[in-house]
Amino acid sequence: MILTDQFEINKIENLTSSYIEDELVKLNVVPLRWAIVEVTTEKYILSVSYEQN
Repeated sequence: MILTDQFEINKIENLTSSYIEDELVKLNVVPLRWAIVEVTTEKYILSVSYEQN
């Protein structure tokens, strides 16, 4: 089953897609697709679609 949830990761100065994907893997999420949907002063809010095992 494919799920879509929101996740928060820490904001950094030099953002890369590798950083985002590495942070999601740390949360045990292997994304099919992701998008930044909000940025706060300290966090990126991501909408992530992933397959539930």
